[in-house]
Amino acid sequence: MKHDKEALVASWMRRSCQDLKAAKVLISEDGMRETTLFHLQQAIEKALKAYLIWCAVSFPHTHDLEVLVDLAREQDADFEQLDSVTDMTDFAVAVRYPESDQWIDDCDPSEWMVIVERACDFVLRKMEA
Repeated sequence: MKHDKEALVASWMRRSCQDLKAAKVLISEDGMRETTLFHLQQAIEKALKAYLIWCAVSFPHTHDLEVLVDLAREQDADFEQLDSVTDMTDFAVAVRYPESDQWIDDCDPSEWMVIVERACDFVLRKMEA
């Protein structure tokens, strides 16, 4: 059973890294702002889910980063450092539809890239400790 859990955590983290890598490729492409933000949101969402599995914490089927950060914070108060990523929840769904055009122009993928890279590194370090 332990091996299954480790494999599942590794799989979630691998997918998180894939989303982060995709965002890094897309960030310099014209017209890819929404898709870049989507992959950044997915990267931290999957990293948080990996951590929760690592802690044996059940979580709902959700893209809501506030829910996931709150669950992680219940395991380790240091996760309050990730409160800023909760603003990315809308990038999971809303950016895929034209209605997001009004507010998405105010989002800088480069700023979010830095935040997500740090957040994913933070989550990974917690699991290595």
